Amino acid sequence: MEAGPNHARIRVLDHIGISFFWLAYNFHWGALLAIVLPSQVAAIVGDARKELYNGLVASLGAAVSLVATPLAGALSDRSSSRFGRRRPFMAVGTGINIAVLALMAGFGAGSGIWLFLICYLGVQLGNNWSGGPYAGLIPDVVPRGERGTASGWLALMTAAGLLLGAVAAGRLVRGESYGPVYAAIAVVLALALAVTLWRVKERRLAEDPGLFRMGAFLRSFLLTGAAYRDFYFVLMTRALVSMGIYSVFTFFQFFLKDVVRVENPVLQTSNLVAIIIAAGIPTSLVAGSLSDRYGRKPLVYLSGALMALASLVFIIVGFHPSLSLMFWISAVFGLGYGAYQAADWALAVDVLPKSGAAAKDMGIWHVSLVLPQMIAPLLTGVTLSAFKGASLLLGYTVVFALTAAWFILGTVFVRQIRGAR
Repeated sequence: MEAGPNHARIRVLDHIGISFFWLAYNFHWGALLAIVLPSQVAAIVGDARKELYNGLVASLGAAVSLVATPLAGALSDRSSSRFGRRRPFMAVGTGINIAVLALMAGFGAGSGIWLFLICYLGVQLGNNWSGGPYAGLIPDVVPRGERGTASGWLALMTAAGLLLGAVAAGRLVRGESYGPVYAAIAVVLALALAVTLWRVKERRLAEDPGLFRMGAFLRSFLLTGAAYRDFYFVLMTRALVSMGIYSVFTFFQFFLKDVVRVENPVLQTSNLVAIIIAAGIPTSLVAGSLSDRYGRKPLVYLSGALMALASLVFIIVGFHPSLSLMFWISAVFGLGYGAYQAADWALAVDVLPKSGAAAKDMGIWHVSLVLPQMIAPLLTGVTLSAFKGASLLLGYTVVFALTAAWFILGTVFVRQIRGAR
């Protein structure tokens, strides 16, 4: 498939090709965030400090993503490479990502947490150097009338990637042996990159981007004017919902171990994440197309309500520990999560101003996902550490209540978006 403005419709194989890189991107994070990083951090620092350092590592890593994603996206908007605007950045970023993953595989008990953190920052740099420009592919390639469908495919790849990553990690992590799971992540990234680069043949940028001026480049990130009003509301609502997701996502393993008291918390966290994502796959497939027909907002309202309800019921699980109940509520959460992922991406693309800088603007939209990754895990880690001496259960009650509040706020403010249904 060749990118260009004259494509009236695109084929299913092209949708798969465009979105396949997103499968690997989410395989990567599905394995790392919920399974590998909490286990590795606990192995390095011990049980007494694991909550605090798990929140710290995730938050500092997200800070790199906050800068790298929009920066790489903006640079790709200006790229005049004969290989296209997005593809060279995707290749270089993935190469860096894979190289640093190989270094992280050797960390375990007795390793230094700060050296581990430096390696993790390198993973974030490489991953988001590819992810920022990749976000510009859909506005580049997909006609407006099919963006809901394309968003549905991305949501499907998100779900499938997170599902496969979590399942693989739960079965490949054995004690403190992390080499196999890091090797699996690297292979999936390389294969998916090859598929997307093969299916999407970009045209070289026709216009001369002009002389690069740092001042003008930095000012371009200040999105001002009425045209960006709705875009900022999408940023805000996405950030609020992401606060809910990342308040708990990297701490499920500790909740299952310390509160629900399950055996093999790594494997059971893998199963829990798999249930969330599997439940979200049908809704991610359907919600994108339904949002093209009935509007984005109704899907966002419904999905936000489901995630808020599930978060409140997780509190009940803390007081009456039950792994089976935990799994059932996770399925409800997953139904809402899948629908939200499909509808929200399409909502962001709908309100994106026609500025000729789609990757930069979508990279800024990505900040609404990444900034909560900086704040939410650190907030949860500090909260749990503060309550750990008195009542860890009370700490998780506060965390899940806050999670529900984030989802409710993120849903309510969608009403303020005027330029989309």
